[in-house]
Amino acid sequence: MYIIMYHYVRSIAKSRYPGIKGLELEFFRQQLEFLRSGGYQFVCMEDVLDGNIKKNSVLLTFDDGYIDHYTNVFPFLHREGIPGFFSMPGKIIREKKVLDVNKIHFILASAPVEKIKAMVFERLDYYRGAEFDIPLNRELYGTLAKASRFDSGDVIFIKRLLQAELTERLRNMITEELFQEFVGLCEDAFVDELYMNMDQVRMMKREGMEFGIHGYDHYWMNRLKKEELREDIGAALNVFGDVVNGGRWVCCYPYGSYSDEVINQVFEMRRLQGCPRMWEPTYRGSMIFLEFQGWIQMISRQKAGNIRNINKSPGILSFLREVELKFEYDRGVAFFV
Repeated sequence: MYIIMYHYVRSIAKSRYPGIKGLELEFFRQQLEFLRSGGYQFVCMEDVLDGNIKKNSVLLTFDDGYIDHYTNVFPFLHREGIPGFFSMPGKIIREKKVLDVNKIHFILASAPVEKIKAMVFERLDYYRGAEFDIPLNRELYGTLAKASRFDSGDVIFIKRLLQAELTERLRNMITEELFQEFVGLCEDAFVDELYMNMDQVRMMKREGMEFGIHGYDHYWMNRLKKEELREDIGAALNVFGDVVNGGRWVCCYPYGSYSDEVINQVFEMRRLQGCPRMWEPTYRGSMIFLEFQGWIQMISRQKAGNIRNINKSPGILSFLREVELKFEYDRGVAFFV
């Protein structure tokens, strides 16, 4: 089967942040039309948990609780009778805080990366020494600035530095300073603009959409100690207990950051709640995980030619399989089932 993950789904080109990395709403619709016309069968998470899947089964998943999922994705899925699985961090609901990972997205969408990098270096120089033990800028950059399929070395450097490399307190401080400098919005207003609220989540649940947990703080779970992981997952369950399937809840790992220890801890927490074990962790290897952010643009460059002719291109299926297999090994399956 295929598990397809989405993040931002919006009319990006006409928005206040045309530089945000996401998927244009019209391209999202084209993708689902392509999948349906190609004989793929959309399934829900309950089908997956019950093993009611085939090789052409597709599970659509949506991470992080963006308002896009309520205003753009949900109406289309509901009208077309397509199920969707949504996971979001508890912090955005309970504390109404903008996650640092999202602040970083909008910082990068609001200014040239060279300008952002210059301020990052200046802030590191400012904090280095008295309170924080920080490696030299050139050492950090040399270690972290590894370009990826989607991002330049400079962008990867900023993301990795502020998402994981620095201590939590320091990366929070620097991220907030960058956010105020380059985005310049009040967090209280921005959180309402960026995320769904609990009333919207419950309405989607009533209309057939499914929900899981995505941690509480959106941490890299494979970097947490055992007790920290238990606390993070437990806090998320406290927030979403009335919308997730209490009998067999699903955890989607932020950043795809799982390990055998993380999986075993999730199993243990489920066992203590009386949840059935269902599939063994090793089953994840037979699932395909595909990040759809930027997918249309990649296809248009490598296989499909004119983006408006996506449904007519015979090369897309072979390209899909190529990308699916790469992401299976390079990024890992982000779902525990």
